Amino acid sequence: MPDQPNAGGAPPPTGGPAMPMPPQTGPTSPATVAPRNEGMRQQARVLANLGLNLLEKAAGMYGGSNDEDGAEIMSSVLKLRKKYGSVAQDLTRAEVKLAGEKAAPIQQPPMGQVRDMVQSRLAQLPGSTGVGAPPSAVAA
Repeated sequence: MPDQPNAGGAPPPTGGPAMPMPPQTGPTSPATVAPRNEGMRQQARVLANLGLNLLEKAAGMYGGSNDEDGAEIMSSVLKLRKKYGSVAQDLTRAEVKLAGEKAAPIQQPPMGQVRDMVQSRLAQLPGSTGVGAPPSAVAA
């Protein structure tokens, strides 16, 4: 009668085989699941908004809805704005400032190199002898 419980509520005998453990399914610890990076998603949203703003300006330069290309750009911008919305202007300004700080600095070439580049370009122009001062210095 092993299927029936003990009459006195005594614990079952411990001499039998151990119960097998059920197999583990799914992740066993939080480290195996990639964390959601909301900050990165917000930054992507700000950058997408910057791109949409630029596309709106380009559509306006094409002539807006009066031009076929402008109307097509505006149509795409409106669809994307519905999906991604827009962000606050202060977030956009902060993102532009951060992007500027991350940009590589512009280095000016030495003045001697600039002078040589200007002279070589002047020599390539038609009707130029490539010698002498610039026209503004000759007229004085």
